Amino acid sequence: MFARLRSPLAALTAALCTASLLAPLPALAAAKAETFPRAVLWKIEKPGTKKPSYLFGTAHVSDPKVTQLSPQVQKAFDDADTVTTEVRIDFNGMMDFAKRVLMPEGELLANQIDADHYKKLLPELAARDYPEVAAKRMKPWAAAMLLMVPKKKAGDLPLDLMLAKMAIEGSKEYTGLETISEQASVFEAIPADKQKTLLYALIDQQPDVDAYYKKLIAMYVQRDIEGIVRFADKDEVTLPAADQAFFNTWKQKTLIDDRNDRMAERMQPQLAKGGSFIAVGALHLPGKTGLVAQLRKQGYTLTPIDDRKRK
Repeated sequence: MFARLRSPLAALTAALCTASLLAPLPALAAAKAETFPRAVLWKIEKPGTKKPSYLFGTAHVSDPKVTQLSPQVQKAFDDADTVTTEVRIDFNGMMDFAKRVLMPEGELLANQIDADHYKKLLPELAARDYPEVAAKRMKPWAAAMLLMVPKKKAGDLPLDLMLAKMAIEGSKEYTGLETISEQASVFEAIPADKQKTLLYALIDQQPDVDAYYKKLIAMYVQRDIEGIVRFADKDEVTLPAADQAFFNTWKQKTLIDDRNDRMAERMQPQLAKGGSFIAVGALHLPGKTGLVAQLRKQGYTLTPIDDRKRK
């Protein structure tokens, strides 16, 4: 199945998740007031549960520095009976999502944006496994999502897809906390004019976006979640003030807080039975509305596991 998803559906899957890691989130500054451990792997325990579960904060990229699992993460994964990612990645769901990113027959992206930006956009999408034949009917929000995904070597799977593949090949129970439709609706809710503004900024400022990614990946490898939060306060692209204010609110409430609440609720059955490995974007972990704080309020003991490589 995953061979069929690698190109171009794998790129869409990564893009769907990536914004939650890369979004500029000023409201997350509240997390900076609290010390957050250098950890993306958390052991979850509660009296009465026979087997612990694990929460793993991911980066939705295919960089080998990210996708090479540490021994601690690998063991937590191997010991799990159930593996859960943000969405259950299967062929039918991805085909449905692929339809949602396309404009109706007869409508073209080239007619939605100016010719200069369209010309610049095509090679950027091609570098992400989306040639013009696949991109010409793409909605502006979907094109913007893809520009938030780093260019990658052909065949490389982003971390979340890799974990899903490992779970299926290992005959583990595999589930998702959200549906493809729920995640897509987050982006579909962006007004059309703001979709275009964001897309133009991402096209014009791709070198800045590439540099932004490299710094974020370096901090993720060091498990510096506080650093990622601080860095996420800096915009990966520059937008007009009114548009930036909209995206700041949208990203904090719709992209992070609302989804944190939904995911914390939906993981309860898995946590109750124990033996689960739950992988979500790293920025869903910290802060007062983050999953670590929410699960602790629900009576779980969460213990950070330091899996950084030692020189």
